Amino acid sequence: MLRSLVGSEMCIRDRYQRRVRAKYRQAMARTKTRDFTLRYTEKAFGAVTREEEAHAISNAKSTLLYVPITSNRGSCGALNSNCFKYIDSVMSPQAKLMVIGKKGQDSLNKLHPKEFHYSIINDMKAPMSFGYASFIWANMLTVPNVERYQLYFNRYVSAGTQRQAVYNLPAYEKFVEGLNTAASTEDKRYSFANALLENEEETIRDFYDFHGSLCTLNAVCENELSEQAARLVAVEGQLTNLTQLQTATQSLYNKTRQGAITASLIEILSAMSSLEGNAAKGVQRTNFWEGNSKL
Repeated sequence: MLRSLVGSEMCIRDRYQRRVRAKYRQAMARTKTRDFTLRYTEKAFGAVTREEEAHAISNAKSTLLYVPITSNRGSCGALNSNCFKYIDSVMSPQAKLMVIGKKGQDSLNKLHPKEFHYSIINDMKAPMSFGYASFIWANMLTVPNVERYQLYFNRYVSAGTQRQAVYNLPAYEKFVEGLNTAASTEDKRYSFANALLENEEETIRDFYDFHGSLCTLNAVCENELSEQAARLVAVEGQLTNLTQLQTATQSLYNKTRQGAITASLIEILSAMSSLEGNAAKGVQRTNFWEGNSKL
């Protein structure tokens, strides 16, 4: 019975692994050009060091909106738990949470109910698209008095390695202020800032929203790929455990069967030995109609 249960579980896990591998290959194909799409986005928002980012966050006077991107299902390693640890470490009176994913909603809503704003859940039946990223970005902009947006996600490195990553994006007012600063000083973004400021305000706003949505798209795609990679490793570990369990079960079954066979043989040999001993003592078997009494 146990062997059949283990075998059925292995068949289910094997089909699940093939499905996860297919999703992993699809997510891998969608993120091949991930770094090339962010060249102008990095130029638009500016690359800052960790010290500059920490200084901007610590001196924030308005709301800091954190957008942790989590998964809808488990069996993906420590991706979600690492996200929760990061959110715990950055919580402050100015922090607000807009969570992406069901796992984040279920946990962060209980861990930080005061900072929890609302959540967005995707059924993950369709590929990550620019429309979905624009929807997230538009909802981020509805939160009032936000000074900076923190997009937390897991960046894919390899099938067994995913790293935590954060996009630190300024609010639109801070973005324009940074452009004016770069245009008036000998900054590396001097030419870019002057070229952008020559346009109308509506064009600058569209430029800001486009690259904000592009950052969001890159974050959700990276997190999807990291989730599928972590789930693939987790499923392979589960299959390895099931294989070991099947081997142990087969060994236990063989030992039990061999023990039962040995016990039966011992009983047979003992009975044969007992009969042979009685024959040697002169005890003879007779038919039931041949009794000792004489009529």
